[in-house]
Amino acid sequence: MKKIYTIPINEKKIFQLYKLWLNNGYEKEKDIDIKKNHLLGSEKEITNIKLFTYELDDQIKSSCITLYDKKLRTLAGLGEVCTEKKSRGNGYAKELCNDAKEDFFSNKESEGIFLGTVNPVAQKIYENLGWIQIRNSKVMFNSRQNIDFDEFIYDFYNNNQSLTLSKGSSEHRIPIIVYFLSEINEFKVDLNAGIIGNNFSSMCLSAYNKFESIRNNFGDWFVISDIRNKIFAISTIKNIDENNIRIDGNYKKNYKNEFIKLIKSNIDSVNNLNLNSIYVNILEKDLEKKEIFYQLGFIEKKEKIIIEGKIFSTLILN
Repeated sequence: MKKIYTIPINEKKIFQLYKLWLNNGYEKEKDIDIKKNHLLGSEKEITNIKLFTYELDDQIKSSCITLYDKKLRTLAGLGEVCTEKKSRGNGYAKELCNDAKEDFFSNKESEGIFLGTVNPVAQKIYENLGWIQIRNSKVMFNSRQNIDFDEFIYDFYNNNQSLTLSKGSSEHRIPIIVYFLSEINEFKVDLNAGIIGNNFSSMCLSAYNKFESIRNNFGDWFVISDIRNKIFAISTIKNIDENNIRIDGNYKKNYKNEFIKLIKSNIDSVNNLNLNSIYVNILEKDLEKKEIFYQLGFIEKKEKIIIEGKIFSTLILN
C-alpha cells in the first residue's frame, strides 16, 4: 500500500526508515541526507518535507522524499530513494518517484525537481519519468514546463532583487544546489566544505550538509542572497587547528564585489579573537581569487600544498 506523510513523523516510522536505508543502500548514517531531526520536524516552519512510501504489513519496503523551501516554492529536491533488496523489481521506487513528482508539480508555483544519482540503471528510470541529466554533472533536473536546465537557469538568475548578507541556513538547502550547478568549473572551490574542482557536480541534497557540517567543526558559513534565498556568493570560516582560522568561499561570475564584502565581514568577525593566523588556500591558477585576497591584505607564502592532485597557494592575512 502506498502512503504519503508530511513531516513531522513519529519515531517508530523514523526507525523503520533508517533501517530500510542502512540495510539497503546507505553504508553509514552520515551518508543519509535527511537527518532524524528533520523527520521529527526541526525545520517544519521553513521546509516542506514529504515522505512517499510503499508499505506491507506496516513495514516500509520502498521510499522517497521531497523537500522544498517554503519561501522558494518553485524548486524541490528528491532524495532517499530506496527499496528493500528482496522487494526490488516490482517498480515500487519508480512509482513513488512519479507520485512525488506529480505531487510537487500539482503546485502551480512549481518549476522543477532535482535529484542526484551515480547509478546508471536508476538514471534510466528517472529519464523515463522526465528527469534530464544536467551537463557535466551527476545531478538530474525535471522541469514542469519541459525546459532544459540551461534555459531554466538563465531565467532563474535573470530577475534579481536586492542582495543581503546572512548566515547560511536550511532556507538555502535547495538554492545551494542551483548555485553550484549554475556554473560548473574547477574554480568553484571551498576547502572548508570539502569542495575541490568539480567534485560538487554530483551533489544534490548533500550540498547543504557539506556546509552545515562546518558548524560541527568550530566554523560557520555565510551567503549573499536575495529575498527568495537565491545565492550569489558563499564564504566559510573554520578553525583548522589551535588559533588558526581558514577562510574560503566562491562566487558567481559578475558578483566579485559582493564576495569581497562577504570576506571582509568574515575577517571582521574573527579579527578580535586571539588568533595566530587567518589564512586561505587558493587554487594556484585562480588568479582572480588571489587578487581579491591580495586587495584584502593577504600575503602569499612561498610554500605550495597539494590536495587531491591540485596545487594550492597559501595566503595569510598580514
